[in-house]
Amino acid sequence: MIVVRAAALIALLSIAIVGNASARTPTPTGTPTTVPPATPTPAPPQPALFGIFPWVNGQNTAHSVIAKIGETTCATGVPGAGQVRLHFQLSLPAEEAQPGCGREGAVVSFFVDGRQAAQTAIWHSGISQHFEVIVGPPFARFSGGVGPDRLFHQVILSYVGNVSCGDGRTGPQGYGYAAVVYSAEQQAGCGVEGSQVTFKLLDAQGNVIAVARETGTWHAWDGVSDPQQLNLTFGPAGGITTPNTGTGDGTERAAAPWGPLALALASLGLTGGIAALAFRRRAMTR
Repeated sequence: MIVVRAAALIALLSIAIVGNASARTPTPTGTPTTVPPATPTPAPPQPALFGIFPWVNGQNTAHSVIAKIGETTCATGVPGAGQVRLHFQLSLPAEEAQPGCGREGAVVSFFVDGRQAAQTAIWHSGISQHFEVIVGPPFARFSGGVGPDRLFHQVILSYVGNVSCGDGRTGPQGYGYAAVVYSAEQQAGCGVEGSQVTFKLLDAQGNVIAVARETGTWHAWDGVSDPQQLNLTFGPAGGITTPNTGTGDGTERAAAPWGPLALALASLGLTGGIAALAFRRRAMTR
């Protein structure tokens, strides 16, 4: 009997201990706490890339292009490949890689052949930008189609009054042209705002063989906007005049009386032109 009572007492004590422990242990409530992920290390800034088309005194030409941020030279241009026009490629590093250089929003200045261009750029990590920069006197730019026939690699002179003020060239496909017209700041008698510009077509010997029916209006090009669009159609030269290349003073002399025929000959090439001219002379003597 004593043994039974002791066993019962032990059982009651066990129940009391377990119940007391349960009362003291709170039941978890709510969402379990999570450990936030580690913050990734930001990638280092990348160089800003620039493709620069330089203009010096109205010509797409230059020997050097460098880029600066403040007084720090950050890149020297490398002549690019695969473009019809001259351009330079520059890679401007971040200031982490080269102190004093790229940081977001920094102004980049360009120097062409040692002269600072008016155009600037903004540095952005890893961004590629392409644009034109100009040094020297202002000039106008024109481009467009030519006709009525296709004209391959032929020179077009731009005139303000009787003064030859720049040149251009038709394209390799014969469908278009591009031309530059100098300002009076660069050459006396040339363009000022609102000047009328005429265009004349040359043959392989430098003679004027046709004049465009259309005229343009001189406006200084800002390096940002597109060239002025003007489609040119060339009529026969007839009695038009051509520059006197012997004096270089802008005076003009009469063109050859067979100017209309020369336009056709120029499109056929020198060999075909000579043959056609000989045939015409033979026909006239019969």
